[in-house]
Amino acid sequence: MRIIYDSVSPEYIHLLSKADVSRIRNHVPSDIWERILYIRFGFSGNSTHAGRMVCRGSRSYRIRVNFCPKRVEGRLQSPVVCRQKGYLDGVRRCGGKPDLATKTIDWDLENAKRYAFYVLLHEIGHVVYAEKDLPGSGTFRPSPKEEDWCDNYSTRLMQRIR
Repeated sequence: MRIIYDSVSPEYIHLLSKADVSRIRNHVPSDIWERILYIRFGFSGNSTHAGRMVCRGSRSYRIRVNFCPKRVEGRLQSPVVCRQKGYLDGVRRCGGKPDLATKTIDWDLENAKRYAFYVLLHEIGHVVYAEKDLPGSGTFRPSPKEEDWCDNYSTRLMQRIR
């Protein structure tokens, strides 16, 4: 499994290191980990997702974490990528402070890193969900039940990793 870091402008930062990803690996079943071809970290202002899991071919998975906050006047800031309640709840749960008027989220470094872990673990949760053939897995668009399951998976693993 490869870890890829997209090039970003100098004012943006990647929050999770390869060592951070290795810490996660110790908490994910090896058969799941072996199905992940790569984890890609980057940022696209055009995306409406903080993370994405894609399955290609014979149940091999690609994960993208679309979260690199920007340094702005001594703090970190990221755009609001969607206004869905679940997305904003996750941001707030991790300590982000969304401002819907300016369409930005303010972060401190610790909380931004917590959110990056949360997004990565949520996407790994989609792999687990698909591999367990849980209800609705394999559909083009994840169901609300699958999203809730992946949120709970992410939250459980975050508590173990700390």
